[in-house]
Formats: sequence, C-alpha cells, structure tokens
Amino acid sequence: MMARTALILAAMVAGLLPAAASAEPAGWRYEIMWGGFHAGDMAVTGDQRDGAVQTGMTIRTVGLFDRLLRLRFAAEGGGREGSAGELGSEHYQTHFRNRTQEQMLRLAFRGGEAFTVLDEVLAVFAPPPDNDEPAPTVPPEARRGVRDPLTNIALLGRKARQALAGTGPGTFRLASYDGRRAYDFDVEVKGARRIAIRDQEFDSIELTMVLRPVAGFKPRFQKMWAGAEYLVHLDPQSLLPLRIYTDSFAAATVINAVDPCRVAAEQCAPLLAWGEP
Repeated sequence: MMARTALILAAMVAGLLPAAASAEPAGWRYEIMWGGFHAGDMAVTGDQRDGAVQTGMTIRTVGLFDRLLRLRFAAEGGGREGSAGELGSEHYQTHFRNRTQEQMLRLAFRGGEAFTVLDEVLAVFAPPPDNDEPAPTVPPEARRGVRDPLTNIALLGRKARQALAGTGPGTFRLASYDGRRAYDFDVEVKGARRIAIRDQEFDSIELTMVLRPVAGFKPRFQKMWAGAEYLVHLDPQSLLPLRIYTDSFAAATVINAVDPCRVAAEQCAPLLAWGEP
C-alpha cells in the first residue's frame, strides 16, 4: 500500500524553476512519513533553459519499509514551451526496482500522443505475489492529449502562480500518462498560506488535487485511487512542493521538504546501488 501511494505521490512531486533561465538545477530533498513512521526519502530538481524544462526525481524506502519493499525509483521528464506559453511533453523515463524485479521505461511524445520507446525488465529477483494480476492496457485514446507526470506538475506550478495573481483560472484539470496508467488531477487553488515545517515557517500556495483514474488501473486499485485527495503547498518562488499530505488511504502520508538541493536529484538523495540484494 505505501509503495503504491509513494509512486503516485512521486508523480506529483516535481516542478520547475521560475521563468528566468538557471545555470544549475534547483530543488528540495524530502522526507516521506507514512502513518507517523519515516518511510522514505525523495529528491526533486528542476532546470529550465531556452524554453526546455527538465525535471529529475528519486525516491527510496528506508528502515523497516526498506526491508519490506526495497523500493528504488528514479524518473526524468522533459518538456518544452509552445508558442502560447503552454508546456508540452517531449520525453519521460523511469528506472524502477523493488524486491521482485528491476525495469526501465521510456516514453516519447509526438503530436500530442505518448509512445513507448523502451519497456524492459532488466532483472528478476523473485516471482510476483500469488495475488498479482495484469493491469489493463491503456487504449490509444487515453494516451492522446496528455503530458508526462513531471512536466504536468511543472505546468501545475505555473497555473497555480497565475491563479494566485488573478491571471488564470482557480480550477483546472491536468491529464497524465506515465507509461502504465492514464489519470487526471482536478486542481483547485485555495490561495496564499503560511505553513510551518520543523518549526520553520514558509510562504506557500495552497491547493487541493483529486485523482481521477482513467485507464491502466487494476480494478481494486481503480476503486482505491478514485477520488483520492491531496493537500499540496507549493513554494511560490521555485514552484516546487513544500508539503504534500493525504489521508485517503490506510494511513496518513506526509511528504515534507527538509533541505534545499542544488545538485542532481540522485546526488541530493542518492539511491543505493541498483544491484543490491
């Protein structure tokens, strides 16, 4: 349960830098708390240059959760500004490992549609659980008019800033495709909020996000994820999340920013070696 929650939240935890070009990636290192326990570490960095947006993200389980799940996940999304200032996806890649297997997935986006370039199992460590079942195939129509999750959340930051300034709508929908599942987020921007993390106060943009599964979800997860709600606080400067909170599942999950990050995501919260047992 926590692993699947973390993967969906990972799709949310990304952003981009302000409109000015940057000379280096900037982002945050995060701590994932599940049911009051330290379950994982995460890092997100964003880089924007000459209209191209690159976002890197890593997540890993720690402690007892690492003994149970051994989750390692790295993702990179790339997008580009269009003529009207909208962001469109160009590519998306994930590298995933758990106790049963290691795999890599690459997507390309052309003409408003997502295409699988690579979908490879790199290693198998154990058979899948007995109750495992194949996920439904995502039909072509659900892969059109979508963005990759990281570029979509980059767009989320822009739209939230516009809504706060009164130059954009306060509610909108974002359509995502991650190579396995298609899903929408219904977003409502609540306004400026002052929050505290570890006794330190931050200005933020508060918004709510509601998950709407579209395709590729196993029936039990379709029911579980439908209508899941997240409370998100964005940093108004970097447009990266400062905090993500949900209590839509078995236990409350909180992702808090704990340290700034000015290096690549894998250096900020390094993954252990992929080949470790």
